[in-house]
Parts: sequence; C-alpha cells; structure tokens
Amino acid sequence: MSSSQNKADRKKSLNEFFNILFIPFFLSWVSGAFFNMTMLALGGAPGGTARGLADINAGGTGFGLHFGFPFGLMCLLVYLWGRPAHLYVTNPDELLKAKIRRRLGNIYRDAFLMILIVQAVTMVLFSAGDRPAGHAAYIAFAVAFLAQAALLVVYIDAHLSKQKMLMRALYAPEDLARLRPGFSPPIYIKISTLVIGFAILPFLLIYTAFQNRVPWETIGGDMTFMIFLSSLLLLNGLTSVYNGIQKPLDGLVDRMRRVAGGDYAKSRIYFSDEVAYLKAGFNDMVDGLKEREELQDTFGKYLSIEIARELIHNKKVNLGGEDMEAAVMFCDIRNFTPLSETMSAGSLVDFLNKYFHYITPPIAEHNGVINKFLGDAVMAIYTPTLGSGDYAADAVRAAVGMRAALAEFNSSGQAPGRVEFGVGIHCGKLVAGNIGTKARLEYTFIGDTVNIASRLESKTRDFDTDIIVSAAAMERARGSLGGGIKFEPLGKAALKGKSETLEIYKVV
Repeated sequence: MSSSQNKADRKKSLNEFFNILFIPFFLSWVSGAFFNMTMLALGGAPGGTARGLADINAGGTGFGLHFGFPFGLMCLLVYLWGRPAHLYVTNPDELLKAKIRRRLGNIYRDAFLMILIVQAVTMVLFSAGDRPAGHAAYIAFAVAFLAQAALLVVYIDAHLSKQKMLMRALYAPEDLARLRPGFSPPIYIKISTLVIGFAILPFLLIYTAFQNRVPWETIGGDMTFMIFLSSLLLLNGLTSVYNGIQKPLDGLVDRMRRVAGGDYAKSRIYFSDEVAYLKAGFNDMVDGLKEREELQDTFGKYLSIEIARELIHNKKVNLGGEDMEAAVMFCDIRNFTPLSETMSAGSLVDFLNKYFHYITPPIAEHNGVINKFLGDAVMAIYTPTLGSGDYAADAVRAAVGMRAALAEFNSSGQAPGRVEFGVGIHCGKLVAGNIGTKARLEYTFIGDTVNIASRLESKTRDFDTDIIVSAAAMERARGSLGGGIKFEPLGKAALKGKSETLEIYKVV
C-alpha cells in the first residue's frame, strides 16, 4: 500500500476526532445568543446599560461574538488540543497516538478549561474597555458559560457515542474491553446540565425580559434565535442520552442473553461514566465465566464431571470424608512393561491415549465415574451418590462393553500388537473425600473395597480370564442383569494382604 493511501486511511480513521474540533463554532453561537439575551433581559427599557453592552456583540442574533476575539482564542486552544491528531496523519508515531488517547480520555476536563480561559479573557477585555461592564455583564458571562457547558455535554456525547472507527484505530480490541483513565461527568450531571441549559435557563431569561418590560422590537430577534438554538440542542441532547445510555444498556442486555447461550462476547467501552463502569463489570464477569468454563473443561479431563458437580454442590471444600456404597472397577493392561520397553516415549503416550479412547466410553455410558488413571490402569467408581443407582450391574455391564471396545481397538490396527487387559470388580462400603491440604486436594475413594477390586484385577492373570467379580458384586448385579450376562464360579481365592479367602466369579 502506498504512503499516500496509508495517510488517507489514517485521516479517515481520525475523521470522528477532527469533527470534535468544530466545537468553537457552536460554542460561539450559544455564547453569543445567551449573552445577548441575558444583557437585554436585565437591561429593561431600550437604551439602558445592558443594551449598550449588548451592542458590543453587533446586536441582534449573537453572531458578533463568534467572529470576534473569543472565537479566535477558542479556535487556537482547540487547534493546540487537537494538533497531535493532525501530526499523526502525516507521522503515525505511537507517542502521538498515546497523546490522542489522553486528550480523548480527558476531553470533558479540557473543554471546560478552554471555556473558562476564553470567558475569563473576554471578561477582562470587557472590563478594560471604554464601556463599564457592571453586574449585568458578569451575570451574562455566567449564563453564557452555563449554556456552553450544557452544549459540551450535548456535542461531546453525540460524537463520542458514534466514534466506533476512531476507537478501533486508537485501541486494540482487548483495550476497548477495559476501563481507561479519564474524566467524564456523571450521568445525572449531564442530564441536569442539559435540562438547565436549554430548558430552564431560556425560560428564566424570557420571564426576566417580560418582568423588565423589554419591548418586543428590542428582544424579539435574540429571543427567537435563543429558543430555536435551545430547542435544537435539547433534541440533539436527547439523542445523545439515547446513544450514550439507552443504546449501550440495550447492547448489554443483548450480550447477557448471548453469554447465557455460551457466547462470551464483551462490550466495548468508549466513555468513562457509570455506563462504562457497568460495561467493565460485565466484561469482568464474562472473563470470570469464561475462565470458570475453561477450568471446568480442563478439570473434567482429569476428573469426571459428576465429581466436579458434587464438589460444587457441596458449596465448600473440607478435608473430611463420607461413607458410601459403591462398586469399584480396576482395569489394567496385561504384560504392559515388556510392551512399553519396545516403544519410544512419544509412541507410548500415543498408544495409551488411543487405548483409553476406546475402552473408557463404556464406563461413562453405564453411569460410571473415572476416578483416576494410573499409568496403563484406570480406576472407576459406580455409586448412587454420583448417578449409578444399580451400581454393581452398571459396573459389570461397563466391563463387558470394555471387552468389546478392546476387541475393536485390536482390530483397528492402531495397537503395536494384540492388547489384553484384566478387570476386577468388587462392591461394598468405601470412603470418598478430599485428600491432601487446602492448597492441593484430590477427591478420591479409599477403603477395603478399593483394595479388593485392585487385587481381583491382579487375579485375572492367575485364572487366565479378563473379568473377575467378587461374590458380593455378582449377587447384587445378577437380579438386574438377568440371563444376558453369565458368571462362572472360580472358587475361593486368597488375596494379597487379606487373611480370609474370597469367593470370585468370571464373566463369560
């Protein structure tokens, strides 16, 4: 892209900023109209002191002021204020962009200071002139200042609420979602100033003029112009209120609906007022919800969603445990050590991921919860607390489903050789709880039931079978399973660490 094209694009992006610089024209019209009207309203009969001072403004419609010294001084101040934007068009320096941001963030403060400076200098010139100013002139200056302040609220809000292209040019998307330093009058001040400046103040001036019996031929032109200007600016101010308050609130309502549907869209912040704080709070909420969803998604990869919900529903984390009835399943790959020694680390992890991808879905399909992966082994829990009402039967059904899934995995050609596993199932009482410290906890299951299920998995090698269940698990599951799944007794087996033998069955 050519340099001239880049310059044109920068100028286009800053057009909304340059439009703000036209404010001296409007300020001069408003200042002249309200100054003249105040002087005439306070002057009473024609020819008085007030009328003489009003003549300084070229009489009538207030256009004298906006072509005089105050207008020139305001133009100079506004030019100096907006100069970084003009320089940036030619030289896109980041320091200049930072200056534009600061100027825009403090536009209300700077604009009020400019009005004060112009009004103060103009008042000094009036006082130093050959016509005495008097109290009427000072009142007129105060009224003109108030009218200009009201205009600032109307004009600046009207432009800031539409400057989407400018804000995108000055700020990155992530910056637009955050509060930025700057000053903006509170909303109630904006609305109050608008009503006082262009509704109450004109009415008071007209009332004062009639009280002082100012002839219509003296005041008619100024009054008509002031009423026209006030009406126009009041309507424009109501549009600014809509664009600066109502429209952003409607946008927030729409975004809340989108967030409820899972679309975490943030709101752009253009102002520094109460609506901006509301938007910033909304954006913080969106970040929090998004982070929680990501944590839940990550958490769910390491712990089942059922356990996550259980922890959330508890409303607190404590180090205690609870007793529950459950079936425990252990599943382990046979002869894994020799198999792993022939594979690289990357190939081994890839193999295990593919293996678990096949054999773990039946666990969830039958209301089971994967508690942990132990290398090539997986431990699953079936309990009414976590959604498995018929926990023993669910565990057996899942084991049979895992057997079919393993056969599918072997036939897929993704394994380095034929893979076999052993599954042990036992049911009884166990303890579930958060083990560790408050800084680092693991929700897990402990107890004799867990140990026995692990020992039964080891026995599958001795009995040359793939699924072994204890007599307790078989008796509890048989009624629900019917004749669909058959058991074959294996007798009593001695388990490591247990003094008594345990009656066991294999799943045919």
